[in-house]
Amino acid sequence: MEFSQYKSNAMKKLEYALSEGLVDEGVISVINSFNSHPDIFTTSSCAGRIQLIILPDIGRKDSVQRRKTWHRVVTTDDVEGAISEFDIPDNSIVILQAQSPIFHLSCRTMELAIKLRGIVHGQGWKYSSLITGNDEKWNVEILSANRIDNLLFRKGIISPPDEE
Repeated sequence: MEFSQYKSNAMKKLEYALSEGLVDEGVISVINSFNSHPDIFTTSSCAGRIQLIILPDIGRKDSVQRRKTWHRVVTTDDVEGAISEFDIPDNSIVILQAQSPIFHLSCRTMELAIKLRGIVHGQGWKYSSLITGNDEKWNVEILSANRIDNLLFRKGIISPPDEE
């Protein structure tokens, strides 16, 4: 399949996702900007997310439980309300995590993919990389180094923070 067909298929999927409200509002203008370039199209994106995770077995990544995810600004009430719905095992920790936006793009050529990666890296998106490629398209992931992991509490030891 040629690049133009890949882009056409991706634009149809994006149009459907937009019509269903499945695209994060905070990235629509960025997606549109990328997609306006004849040799680039987006394949997935996220405006960033805030999530509550529970680690029932500290030190074991395979035990992480994502319990609540938001793709918007959250309030203390949002977080406290979500935590109150959890059954938190003893000795578990609860972490509030904020992750940066992420974009996946396809470029017509390797040269363009490398140039795009260099541009976004220079703008602070330090974890951006060229992921895969072949004669038809080259895929770039745009990701910043910004992330926050905040320990809210370990049952019985640290209390959730006050609003102040």
